[in-house]
This record gives sequence, structure tokens and C-alpha cells, in this order.
Amino acid sequence: MADPKQIRLNALDQCTPSFLAFGLWAHERDKALDYTKLDYWLDYARLLERGKFDALFLADILGVPDVYQGGPDAAFRTGALAPSLDPAVIVSAMASVTRDLGFAITGSASYEVPYLFARRMATLDHLTGGRLGWNIVTGFLNSGARAMGEAGLGPHDARYDNADSFMDVVLSLWDKSWGEGAVLRDREARLFADPSRISVIDRDGPHHRIHATGPTEPSPQRVPMLFQAGGSPRGRDFAATHAEGIFINGPKLPLVAEQVADIRARAAAKGRDAKALRFFAGASIIVAETQPLAEARMRDYQRMASVEGMLAQLSAALGIDLSRYPLDEPIRYEETDAARSQLEMLTRKGTVTIRQMAEGMILSGRNVMLVGTPADIADTMTEWVRDGDVDGFNVARILAHETMEAVVDLLVPELQRRGLFKTDYAPGTLREKMR
Repeated sequence: MADPKQIRLNALDQCTPSFLAFGLWAHERDKALDYTKLDYWLDYARLLERGKFDALFLADILGVPDVYQGGPDAAFRTGALAPSLDPAVIVSAMASVTRDLGFAITGSASYEVPYLFARRMATLDHLTGGRLGWNIVTGFLNSGARAMGEAGLGPHDARYDNADSFMDVVLSLWDKSWGEGAVLRDREARLFADPSRISVIDRDGPHHRIHATGPTEPSPQRVPMLFQAGGSPRGRDFAATHAEGIFINGPKLPLVAEQVADIRARAAAKGRDAKALRFFAGASIIVAETQPLAEARMRDYQRMASVEGMLAQLSAALGIDLSRYPLDEPIRYEETDAARSQLEMLTRKGTVTIRQMAEGMILSGRNVMLVGTPADIADTMTEWVRDGDVDGFNVARILAHETMEAVVDLLVPELQRRGLFKTDYAPGTLREKMR
């Protein structure tokens, strides 16, 4: 009999007061008010490595959610993705107290300068010993575009055209400029590098112009492991072209399974090994020793969760001011340049109301919500891996760090007991560990 498929786990978070479960920073046991302190992140990294998590995936946005009620006030009142810290600055510190935990950083192909971005990411890949991943995004906030000097977000599909060009430049700087054997480090000959094996990257296109050699010597992975989360048809095509790890959101198994099958088919049509892609479903988990205790904890968290914060974030993501809708009026699909896949998913059946979102998404956003005993949650995870063809889960912060501690102390041992989760890390870089 073949060994069971191993389930992979990433932690999903953002460097903000609250993430997905908005407003819980005010809960008496939550630690997220310390998010600006280094010890908060160092303790987090140690916890995840103790639980053998593959990576900490740090989402990020530029700008603030400012669509709900026509401004950012709700986001600031509730700490909903505003304010936020730069995740790239935090990673090297977390790497210093861990040995195997990976780090996936969100970086925008719309606003980064390719040369500077390539240098920053290669530096982090060096300092982490090859444990770095890049979550490629194009941005979805008009406030972010304005913060970066643009008039607005720009057409949805055109942002991906720009991202394709960005990928060509940064991948060339990482992987093509410094040839094999270019780095000599020869003290006796006093030769650090062989110039004949270093080439200039020259591009003069409609999106990016550059004439430069790669800014650093090749890092342990050369190219950080590439992640992406686009759910629109254009976003799925981008993921099928570039990504190695793909983040999928959806509260129901059939929705996730459809996305996985579609992107694998697109990747295969491009000549890629579709089975080598790693898919991670978003999950919000409340696990306890008994079902009643897990449900009691969920109610405790719900009492502190902010509907206003959820609507502020969701309005920004959808590009629609949800304050216009009465509580029980179905949300309608509108063409926007924000996160189209989210809006299409919410309006597919034409029956989702603000009240239903407040009841169903208040702690988890579009993630699947798993509440129960370790055995029950392990059963559900097994079903998603088997029937949804996912490889693992992005486990979102609910209450810092209580809910993640429960996953590490209760759920991980149950998965290990079933032979579904590693008892130690594999050697090598993040990419090698994820194979």
C-alpha cells in the first residue's frame, strides 16, 4: 500500500493589528497589539517551527482599505489591514531564530522596481539560507495606486501584462545574469568572480527598461520559490505560467476543487508538470479537545469580531462600497478592476447578503472554517486533499497566538499520528522541502 499523501501547512498572516478575523486585537488574550515589537514575530516563528510548518506566508497590501463608506475611517477604527508593516524587514530576524521554517513574502509586480526588488529578495534568500518564497501580486487597492503616484489601479488584465514583463526582468536578473561557475571566491588567485561568466540583462519594452547585471551573486535558490493567488481567468493563466505554489480560497470543497483542476489543466497546456504544482487552501481553524469546547471558543472570538472591519476589507477587495446595501439585499456583480474572482464567487448564486456574510465570514473571510476536535478536523483535511487535489492549507491567524498554538499542540500531533504530516523537516531549500 502506498504511503498516504503528506499534508503541508503554512501559517497565513499579515503585519497588521488584525487579519481576516478583524477586531480581535481587542480580545483580552490576543497578543497582536505587540505586532510592532520584534519579540512578537520571533515567538511566532519559533512556534511555527516547533509545529513543523512549512512556511509563514505574509500577505501584504499597499494603501489602506478606503472604499467602505467612502473612506478609510472604518479600517483605522478596527485595525483592518491598516496600518501595516513591511514584511521583508521582519523576515531576516525570524530566520535568525529558526533553521527550517520558510518565509513567503508578498511583493507587488505593479509597483516594485525590478532591480531593487531582485536585490532585496536575493539578499533575503542568502540570509535565510534558501528559505524564501515570493507571493506575486498586482495589487487591488486604488489607494495603493495613488500612494505610488498613479492615478488609479488600472485595468485588471493590463496589470497582469505588466506582471509578465516584471517576471521576465527579475527572473533574468536572478537566473541568467550570473552563469554557473561565475563565483570563484579564490583567495590564492585573488579572483572573486569571473567577469566572462556574468552578462548584462538588457530590456527595452513597453513596461520595463533595464540595462544591468544581476545585483547579487546567486543565492541558494537563485530564484525564490514562486507563489501566486490569482483567481480570475487572467490570474489563473498567470499562475499556470509562473507559480510553483498556488493559494486557493473558498469555503466549500467543490469551489476549491474546480480552481485546482482548471489551473493544473492550464499549466499542462503550457508544457509544465502540473502535478508538481503545490496548492494550498485557505483555512481558519479552531481546534480543541472536545467539540463543545471548540464551539465555545468560536463564540468567544465572535463576540469580539468586527463586522465593520470585515466590510471595510471586503469593500476594498471587491471595489464596491458595501455600505450601500441593506442587510438582507443580495449583493450584485459589478465589473471592477479590484479582486474580480472574489466578487464572482460571492455573487455566483445571486443570494449572498451582508447579514449572511457577517454570519459566515466574520472570523474566516473566504477561507474554509474548521471548528472541532483534532480528529474531526484531520478528517476534513484528508477529504480536501483527496477530493480537492490540494496539497495543504494556509492556516490563518484568528487570535494571536492562541489559535495557532492549538493547531501546533493538538492538530499537528493528530496528523502525525495518522502518518499525514512530517515529524521533521526535509533537508534543503524551501523549494526542495516542498517537493
